[in-house]
Amino acid sequence: MSLTEQLREAGHPELAQYYEGKNKQAMIAYMRQFNVVTYHTLSLLLTQLEAVTETTNETEKIFWQDLDIAIEEFLMAEKETDFPYVIEESLVTIYAQAIAGNSEAMMQLAKYYQNQELYEAAYDWYEIGMQLEVGEAYYWHGNYAFLGRVIEHDLKITYEAYLRASQLGYPDAVNNLADMYLRGEYVEQNDAKAAEIFKEAAKLGVKESMYTLGYLYHHGRGVPKDEEHSAYWYHQSALHGDVFAINKLGHEAFAEDDGERALSWYQKAADLQDPYGEYNVGFCYESGIGTPIDLKKAKIWYQRAALHGDEEAKKRLKELAKG
Repeated sequence: MSLTEQLREAGHPELAQYYEGKNKQAMIAYMRQFNVVTYHTLSLLLTQLEAVTETTNETEKIFWQDLDIAIEEFLMAEKETDFPYVIEESLVTIYAQAIAGNSEAMMQLAKYYQNQELYEAAYDWYEIGMQLEVGEAYYWHGNYAFLGRVIEHDLKITYEAYLRASQLGYPDAVNNLADMYLRGEYVEQNDAKAAEIFKEAAKLGVKESMYTLGYLYHHGRGVPKDEEHSAYWYHQSALHGDVFAINKLGHEAFAEDDGERALSWYQKAADLQDPYGEYNVGFCYESGIGTPIDLKKAKIWYQRAALHGDEEAKKRLKELAKG
């Protein structure tokens, strides 16, 4: 049964007529007159759609697709439903900008949907972004192909998407392209080629690439073995906020019997809500590393780590509870 037929059968012939005539404002006004809509999540979706003043050839389909969803939800408004397809009020303007063709707003909206695990809705925007040659859209297209999310797992598509995103200057895609050479995924494994591309990504500020360069120089993979260069890149990665690098520098300081420096690094990771960093801070307070022993603070940090899923922290809390 078509949506128009559903509306007429449900006793809304006027709305069906507006729908056939693609009269957006009349449709929204019609639905808003019903009290059941006022305190329903549908109200915000209608606000989102109402904010749209223009569309493009690429976004017209998504707009009417979203309006269809609103009408379908309207028909279900008096029943108990799980209705996740709604954006925060602060993003209403972003939605209108995206529909009007603003590629930056498109990516912002797509990532919002993605964070809500509305992957198909997010991918619709990535598809449009690729039509507009947006590097970030190609990057996520590559990720979805790699994960088999929304589209089928395909390393060829992944590689080509990362390559195009890299050509368009998207830093994270450069890093992922290098990873494919390092691991030999779709392309022939090549440490030297990987190292070369990781250097490009590092120059673009990708902290994960800096960490990998530290690893490559330490092991002499694709580059001459060089501990000075290795230490430099690990340090750069840490300074750019990579929690693996930060904890690693904490471990190095601990091995050098510099407790205060170790705690300082662990604290930086913990401040980024890294579970392992939180655990390490707790361990420092429990053991008196770089600080006087303070079991109360140790428990606080173990609790934070445990809440973020750290299993070792859960074990330490149980042990401390035993006294």
